[in-house]
Amino acid sequence: MKKFVCHIKALKDHHSYGYQIALEDGELDILVIRQGKDVRAYLNHCPHLGIPLNWQPDKFLSVEETHIQCSTHGALFTLEEGYCISGPCRGQSLTALQTEVDELNNLYLVSQ
Repeated sequence: MKKFVCHIKALKDHHSYGYQIALEDGELDILVIRQGKDVRAYLNHCPHLGIPLNWQPDKFLSVEETHIQCSTHGALFTLEEGYCISGPCRGQSLTALQTEVDELNNLYLVSQ
């Protein structure tokens, strides 16, 4: 599977974005974070409650923009690995998704 997400220029540095990726059997709700040249994607799914992380569209980061934060219970996840460092799901992780950027700077979600 290789699914188009966006053009890399649509991602501002140190921002988070939510995307719904169409699949044959439904949609995949993901979050994408850009930090300089690094782009990371995770399922938009809290490991504690199984609900979306964001409280508004494209709002996944803590106030300090140093962590991904669950809007329901405030759990904090590292940007680099999606590992929960604070909250009821401490020690668990978000589901990381593999991405690829092509020669035209298009970002794709690829199956693992």
